[in-house]
Amino acid sequence: MADQIRINGNIHSWGSIKVKVAGEQYTGFTKVGFGDKLTRVLAYGMGQHQAPRARSRGKYEPEPVKLGGPPGSLQILRAALASHSTSGTSYGTVECEIVIQFFESGDTPITVECGGCTWASNSSSHEDGADPLSEDVEFTCMVVRRNGLVLFDDSAGSPF
Repeated sequence: MADQIRINGNIHSWGSIKVKVAGEQYTGFTKVGFGDKLTRVLAYGMGQHQAPRARSRGKYEPEPVKLGGPPGSLQILRAALASHSTSGTSYGTVECEIVIQFFESGDTPITVECGGCTWASNSSSHEDGADPLSEDVEFTCMVVRRNGLVLFDDSAGSPF
């Protein structure tokens, strides 16, 4: 199936995004980022061609999920995750799922599920100006699924 031919209409944009963390929808984020890669190494042997003979199965590497937004929105998220911890105060120990959805009428819906996520870092930098204050946070995750599809070989079952 090829791309659809589009005349007018809307494509996915910032207003199309919905983000859920641990099943709760959050609307204050001003930034969301995610990624994954499959690092495969080429194997060489003897021969005049000096071309690769094979490649490894590879190593799947999900990249951090990055969220940004006003400090108040991120504090609400911290408190929500901390409430699920044993101590009630540690938001970095709680494992959750982050779901990013893209919906636009007439376009293919996209659901990205980032599974096995834990809060990994906080970053703040504030300066004088008209812009609102903002913070950035990162989550490590175990797997990224795009509409149920994965980058790695899951023929023997998915580890997550």
